[in-house]
Amino acid sequence: MSLRTIAVAGMAVIAGACASAGGSSARRVRCDLADRDSLFAVVGPVYRDCAVDRAARLLTTQTHPDYRPTNPRSTCYSADVEFVVDSTGRPEMPTLQVVRANDQGFAESVLAMVRAWKYEPAVRDGRAVRQIVTSHQVMSTMVVVVPKGMPPPSSPPAQRPVSC
Repeated sequence: MSLRTIAVAGMAVIAGACASAGGSSARRVRCDLADRDSLFAVVGPVYRDCAVDRAARLLTTQTHPDYRPTNPRSTCYSADVEFVVDSTGRPEMPTLQVVRANDQGFAESVLAMVRAWKYEPAVRDGRAVRQIVTSHQVMSTMVVVVPKGMPPPSSPPAQRPVSC
């Protein structure tokens, strides 16, 4: 057997082992944690949604930000928050952070809301794991102008999808 044949056979064995080691090695390379994720990894191993077999899924659906806008001219509020959902499905409060927001008061109300959320935890290789979650929250307000002397509308205006 030539040296070249041995080398090719060895590479095939290594490639096969990588492919069968609990998921796609290409998937895991694309999902490596960034330097900014070091805060999340302090407690232990943590993964992004693209590196797990089943991503964490929000179970709490009836919570809304408790926010009363103070600027009557603003009609759209948004906040992106990021945090770790632990292996029991609870957000880890020390990891909770605002990534982006167009109103600080709204962002604070979103942070308060996250504390009440419950998730189905992420799963990787058959066990529950910690996962970094990013949530985009949006709230819009609407100003309804009623001409002087006219009664207010009998029903609210039709809802449109929010995009700010």
